Amino acid sequence: MKFLVFQHIPNEHPGWMAKAAKEKGVQLDTIAFWKPYKIPSLSSYKGLIIMGGPMDVFQGKDLYPSKEDELRIIKEALGEIPVLGVCLGSQLLAYALGAEVHPNIVGGKLLKEIGYYDIDLTKEGRESPLFQGFSDKIKVLQWHGSAFELPQGAKLLATSPDCHNQAFSYMNAYGLLFHMEFTPEMVEKQIQVDKEWIHKDFDLDEEKLLAEARQKADLMRKQSEKLFSNFLSLL
Repeated sequence: MKFLVFQHIPNEHPGWMAKAAKEKGVQLDTIAFWKPYKIPSLSSYKGLIIMGGPMDVFQGKDLYPSKEDELRIIKEALGEIPVLGVCLGSQLLAYALGAEVHPNIVGGKLLKEIGYYDIDLTKEGRESPLFQGFSDKIKVLQWHGSAFELPQGAKLLATSPDCHNQAFSYMNAYGLLFHMEFTPEMVEKQIQVDKEWIHKDFDLDEEKLLAEARQKADLMRKQSEKLFSNFLSLL
């Protein structure tokens, strides 16, 4: 069994989900969009996973050159194979469904979420096959300053106080604004990659975040395994 993976930068890869895929016998074929690429036909794939990245869907082709190619494939996949969009992937999925994506402005200011936060499943989230076996309140890694509106016809699955729309479903497609797949090594690397961004309009304690990443590594691994297993159940 093969899944297609859209990856936007080297560090934002499937992480703990890759381990879960290997254990389940699922091959992940990755398209690295920072290199010359060719997207294969979806006919050979049972699922599509779209990873995160520093770009936003409201940016132009100069900052996000692969956007239109990705949106075309996402629209092809909708209703055909299960789709899982993580962070930027959730933006892309929402945008492909006609929803607005924008900076997360609260009280006239940009409100970022960076670090480990709690999200709350809605009634629809508790009933969703993607979150079967999860508690009503889930600890996740946030790394974003943008938000999506809920697409027409979609179900809101999770919320948080600082950014209401955290997860949604549309048919067999799922968008998650947050991460579970980051290993401690990925968190450490992401701090270095986003050094300027994480300290602009945000007071991030890097050492505290790294300590949390190590402390929560087993939890994130188990949640990623559960999420991936639930995603497989959609087939």
